[in-house]
Amino acid sequence: MDLTDPRTFIPDPPYRTWARLRRRDGLPFQERREAPGFYSVVRYRDVDTVVRDSTSYSSEGGMTLDTALGVRDPAAGKMIELTDPPRHRRLRKLVSGGLNRSVAQNMDALLRWRVDSWVADAVRVGEVDFVDAVSERVPSAATGLLLGLPEKHWDKLADRASRAVCGSLSADDARVGDLAVRRNSTATANGQLMVHLASLVDHAELAEDGMMRRLVEAEIDGDRLTREEVLLNCLNLAIAGNETTKNATTGGLVAFSRDPQQWQLLRRHPELLDSAVEEILRYTSPVQHLMRTVTRPQTLAGTPLHEGDLVCAWVASANRDEEVFTEPDAFRIDRDPNPHLAFTAGKHFCLGASLARLEIKLVFEALLSRVERITLLGTPVRKPTNLVAAYARLPVELHAG
Repeated sequence: MDLTDPRTFIPDPPYRTWARLRRRDGLPFQERREAPGFYSVVRYRDVDTVVRDSTSYSSEGGMTLDTALGVRDPAAGKMIELTDPPRHRRLRKLVSGGLNRSVAQNMDALLRWRVDSWVADAVRVGEVDFVDAVSERVPSAATGLLLGLPEKHWDKLADRASRAVCGSLSADDARVGDLAVRRNSTATANGQLMVHLASLVDHAELAEDGMMRRLVEAEIDGDRLTREEVLLNCLNLAIAGNETTKNATTGGLVAFSRDPQQWQLLRRHPELLDSAVEEILRYTSPVQHLMRTVTRPQTLAGTPLHEGDLVCAWVASANRDEEVFTEPDAFRIDRDPNPHLAFTAGKHFCLGASLARLEIKLVFEALLSRVERITLLGTPVRKPTNLVAAYARLPVELHAG
């Protein structure tokens, strides 16, 4: 099975393939025509090792299958996700001030009434595309508020961020299997997003306490971010903030619709909501993989690795590893413990984890008080990507009760 082809992830990620690979010895290797081959890391313990050990496994050679080409990424050392220690510490220190727990707590009041309104409207209509009606609106608002942008800019930013991740090709377009075409599509979208962000930094009325203004003005011991670093890290926040949370929320609703007993359990025991959020993150794994470049000779899972080798850490596979999770393919909102890697681990642990958890919680909290049953109206429509578990549409009926 070709794990580089986004069509392999439609209608669902290849969980059975990953399960077979987890049972085999060593790391499977896949050749690529247009780029260097790579090793697939599929077991929880090995994925955990790769994402935690930034000394042995560098993120500066590209973080995705479509961008890890055996050379240093142009944004390496400038964007926090593409930077290794010790420079990573500098960027994280300058960026993290606007993404701590208190920021998420303050965001609660700003988001709650909006989420409540969108969910109420969706339930009133009954039959909706949940992506359009709710799940893409929430992270769009959260990211806009976080960055300190006027509301008129939120939707455009979210749309461009989505295209930067997923491109503009549809699943039935034969060209989606061509790496060069995919790279051109996402590179064009990333360029447009950078131009848009530059315009916002220069001309938008930015909130005093928003992340954009914070990044422009941030200073620690006389050290400030360059303009390029500001734009690249705003791009990172826009992409991570919009696409991942949107798809976790959508995937969570799919899971509840396919296992209505879990929805009824949550309705009877709303105190399980925090646990349900963690299970949604594990079960959906909004970020499917992360690429790393090996920096020194070593052995992983019995496979010798050499400097310059590429490894693909399949987070979605790790989160279904039967050695860690009982009945890993079952959606269980009371799962405990739940040491998922949806936000990765180590120095690259997601800065926006608290905010992402809040967004997902607010959506399902609003649904709990209004919805008795959830019915899928046809097959959920996926976007053709192996990077995020992305949905284009989710037709559902929300039964009030």
